[in-house]
Formats: sequence, C-alpha cells, structure tokens
Amino acid sequence: MTRGIFVTGTDTGVGKTHVTAALLAELRRRGVSAAAFKPIACGAGGRQDAKVYAKIMRHEVPLDVINPVFLRHALAPLVAAKLERRTIDLANIFASYQVLSKRYSVVLVEGAGGLLVPIRRQYLVADLAKELGLPLLIVARLSLGTINHTLLTVRQAKAMGLAVKGIVLNDTLGRSRGLAEKTNVSVVPELCRVPLLGLMPHGPRGARAAAARLCRALFD
Repeated sequence: MTRGIFVTGTDTGVGKTHVTAALLAELRRRGVSAAAFKPIACGAGGRQDAKVYAKIMRHEVPLDVINPVFLRHALAPLVAAKLERRTIDLANIFASYQVLSKRYSVVLVEGAGGLLVPIRRQYLVADLAKELGLPLLIVARLSLGTINHTLLTVRQAKAMGLAVKGIVLNDTLGRSRGLAEKTNVSVVPELCRVPLLGLMPHGPRGARAAAARLCRALFD
C-alpha cells in the first residue's frame, strides 16, 4: 500500500512547498520511489510549485498529473474557480492521485492553504485529505501567533477524524529568533499534544539535514 502524507498549513504562506520539496528530495536521495502531488494551485505565480516537484522527480510524469487543477487568482480555490466560471473537477484530482499512488511508494500531497479552505461548496481541504485517507503533517510558522493557529488546526483535524503525524515549525523570515520563536519549540507541541517533528530553516542552508530528520520521523 502506498504510504503518503498530506501536508497542510496553519495559514497560507507558511512554507508548505518548501517543506514538501525538501522532504521529497531527501526521500529520493535515499532511493525511495517518491512523488509530490499538488492537487490545486492558485495564483499569478503560475504552477511554479508543481514545476519544482517535477524537476525533483526528473519529469517522470506530466505536469498535469502533478498539478491537475490550476487557477489564475491567488484566492481560495472556490473563489478563484468562480471568477473563472469553472467548477473544480474532483474526479480529475482523484484520477491523478491514483496515477501517482500506483507508480510511487510514497506520495506527498500538498494542500491549498489550511484545512478549512473551501474547494467547492460544502467541500474543504480537510475533506480532500480525509477522502485520500492520508495522515497530516502540519506546517506552521516559527513566529508570534503560531500557538493559536497551530492549536486551531490540530483541534479541527481531530474533530474531523484526521490523524496528525506531527508538526513542522518553518522559519519563514530567517531573522534572529526572539522569545516567541524560542518558546514555540516547547510550547506548541505541549499544548497541541502532537509531536514536533522538526524545525525547517529559512532558505536552502540546513534544509537537507532538517529534511533528513523529518524523513526519519515520518517513515523510519
């Protein structure tokens, strides 16, 4: 059976792609047959995140499989699709996931924003994670406000019956760490009652070592 992880965030811009790409690269360095899947991409930046994954995967599958739904506006998928007069095709998303899950032993799925981001009416990112049957890896900012955002995300996940493998605190700013950043490391997992699986540094320096630790925590 394919092992996989659904990478979600406490908010948009917390670094889900950074974490997912680092983990994907580490798995493949270890000789694991691994893929990344970005079901929905929204934004003027295009499909850059999916292209990052495709490059790490050596373009083994078409970009449309890695990212089956692309919307031009940097908005929640439901809203972006409305502006384009489209309805997000869930069947296409699940078909693409099946292609990847049959070919690869591990599939890393990057969600859009956080768990309660709407994909369609009455259908949230959390519902997609649940239908895929994958446990969550929660990416949170290493910053002030993270306790609240992470605790809300964990509680919502548990309320919806989603398993949470752990939390990654991502340094999105790369600046000197103050009291909030220093205390996040112990307080967040204590209050959330979920393991802190790693700290992801800002930028490429140290990312490989952090990804190796995260890989061991998730898959060993």
